[in-house]
Amino acid sequence: MARFNRIKHHSSTAKLVFLTSFAGLLGVALVVHFIWASSSFYVASFYSSVAPIWVLEKSGVVVVTNVTTTKIADKRENAKEKKEGTPERFLSATYADLPAPELQWEEMPPAPVPRLDGAAIQIKNIFYVFAGYGSLDYVHSHVDIYNFTSNTWVGRFDMPKEMGHSHLGVASDGRYIYVVSGQYGPQCRGPTARTFVLDTETKKWRSMPPLPAPRYAPASQLWRGRLHVMGGSKENRHTPGLEHWSIAVKDGKALENQWRTEIPIPRGGPHRACVVINDRLFVIGGQEGDFMAKPGSPIFKCSRRHEVVYADVYMLDDEKKWKVLPPMPKPIFHMECS
Repeated sequence: MARFNRIKHHSSTAKLVFLTSFAGLLGVALVVHFIWASSSFYVASFYSSVAPIWVLEKSGVVVVTNVTTTKIADKRENAKEKKEGTPERFLSATYADLPAPELQWEEMPPAPVPRLDGAAIQIKNIFYVFAGYGSLDYVHSHVDIYNFTSNTWVGRFDMPKEMGHSHLGVASDGRYIYVVSGQYGPQCRGPTARTFVLDTETKKWRSMPPLPAPRYAPASQLWRGRLHVMGGSKENRHTPGLEHWSIAVKDGKALENQWRTEIPIPRGGPHRACVVINDRLFVIGGQEGDFMAKPGSPIFKCSRRHEVVYADVYMLDDEKKWKVLPPMPKPIFHMECS
């Protein structure tokens, strides 16, 4: 009996020690968690207070508030004075929200016909809209004209029968509009290498030497007396083209009989903007990959393929070398008419 009582007493003591140890460990864990949470809070507070300075000095990135109607300096002062404010985001030092009036949209008269993947260009107060899909099975073959002064659509005229119907490359010198290559026909039919120029004063077309190879939606622009055509999609509609060609032009006429090969663009693909600023040629955004004709389809029915949209920006300088510039804040494509 005495031996049984000793065993029972020993068991109770062991349980008590176990429970005490467990409670102690739990308490230590809670204290450690509290200290960690407190230190994280202070570290976060410290970082948020020095981040703008550290980022500015160390990595060329600035913190800009997401407001466009006040001065940037005022935003920084308000951010210091107020704990609650507009959300902030990290932007490359290349970009900033510039103070400017809010853009107001105004609805204009609808276009005479719906269209997709056409082309458009403005000369003075006249807006020219070319070709495009009416539906996947129908393409337009005319130009609609819009007058910004009268705020009306004022007419239309036909395109050459051999000219592409969508995915065109376009450029203008202020009177003549150069229309390059593009897709010929509906659905996902093949491209044409034909190139034309429109005299907007006489509404007459002139043929020019065809491209060395047809392209879908190439970047096109006039620069230093030459019409430059870059990138686009190759004949299968999906593979990005890197080729870059140019031809000398003046007053709507080609001064050469064939296109000259130029330095290839670093990244190919269609649907990108191409502009000249301060005598520099810029190519912006675009995509790689596109719909393709379904194999064996008698109507070249479109079949979706993998597409990649990018934010790349390239500049061609005096040395005729491409320079890679900081990318846009977000990828964008189908902006060739911007």
